[in-house]
Amino acid sequence: MKNIKSIGFTFLLAFITLAANVIVVVYATDTNLNLPQTLVRIEVFDGTESYFITKLMDVPAGYDVSNGTYLGWCIDTRVEMARSPAQHLVKLYSSLNPPGDLANESWDMVNYILNHKRGNATDIQQAIWYFINLDTAYTPTSEVAWEIINDALANGEGYVPSYGEKIAVICYPQYVLPSEVQVSIIEVTNTVIPEFPSPQIMLITLSAILLLITVVHYRGIFRQIKT
Repeated sequence: MKNIKSIGFTFLLAFITLAANVIVVVYATDTNLNLPQTLVRIEVFDGTESYFITKLMDVPAGYDVSNGTYLGWCIDTRVEMARSPAQHLVKLYSSLNPPGDLANESWDMVNYILNHKRGNATDIQQAIWYFINLDTAYTPTSEVAWEIINDALANGEGYVPSYGEKIAVICYPQYVLPSEVQVSIIEVTNTVIPEFPSPQIMLITLSAILLLITVVHYRGIFRQIKT
């Protein structure tokens, strides 16, 4: 009888742990940015803190991006993007939900790098090119870039930016002429507060906790009776 109670207690603890993990996973992965479905314009400048300073224009109100400047980075060395005053039409995509032709890129590594920066803009840009460069494989020349890369390889797999962290947003060009504009990214702060998991999950978890309390309570009573 004692063994049966012990097994049941162990099973209950495992169940509660599983339910808690489900809540954590749901909470952590609900990070979809609200981006405009219409085209917007960008104007880029050479940056010092980043590879580009990217100015967004024609962004309607009510989205997680707005008209203004953002830190920008290159992921496509096939073409040199014309700087200001030139302007370019782009569609914005979250790197957590990229367009099909970019779906297999290492966005987890890039997002990790954007949230764990070290070195200067050149070091960071070279590390980004190591993971995503739509031209050819890129070999960094900076020692600090290799430190960033090795850190990302060790810790960045599956990385998803949480609330308050930076998410790479893809500025996907709408070409007038082939290869007119390179694909680039901007850093956008994740302002999405994930919703709490469904009431069903919450109910199951609370029920399991209540059952655990009940079991512990009655085990204490049984011990008192025996003594």
